[in-house]
Amino acid sequence: MSLIADSLFFGLIMLLMIVGLIGVIIPILPGIFMIWLGVLVYVWRDNFETLSLATFVFISLIVIVAGLSDIWLPIFGARKSGAAKRTIITGLLGAILGSIFIPIPILGTIIGYAVGVLLGEYHKRRDWQAAWRASMGGLAGWGIATIVQLVGGLLIILIFAWAVLIV
Repeated sequence: MSLIADSLFFGLIMLLMIVGLIGVIIPILPGIFMIWLGVLVYVWRDNFETLSLATFVFISLIVIVAGLSDIWLPIFGARKSGAAKRTIITGLLGAILGSIFIPIPILGTIIGYAVGVLLGEYHKRRDWQAAWRASMGGLAGWGIATIVQLVGGLLIILIFAWAVLIV
């Protein structure tokens, strides 16, 4: 392909990755997966000439860990703050109900999760302080998950740009 076509293609891939990075911060879009999709499209078109298969696998592992962090980190945060296993289930049910009844992207899910953990833990222990602590632990996990995804997304973009532009 011509230099102009290659440059336009690279620019479109970078635009997709930047939109994905914005999607990590404002979780309306599946941000980290959009970044990975940009890498996938590039290596598919490029036949792994610029970016090796090993590098693509490494990037894919970053995506799996970072992309699933908003599932496992809120659970870990709530558990670390003393929440019972049953409380985690009520938190997940609250997240589903919050998504349905508060139709603001991701906000309903987060609020529903926090309320579900709060109510589930209070029901189990009859202690509002313990319930509040568990709920805040779950929310902290969600916040840390966003940071993990942001760092993972930036790392992927840096690896990609380094491989394409520098190496």
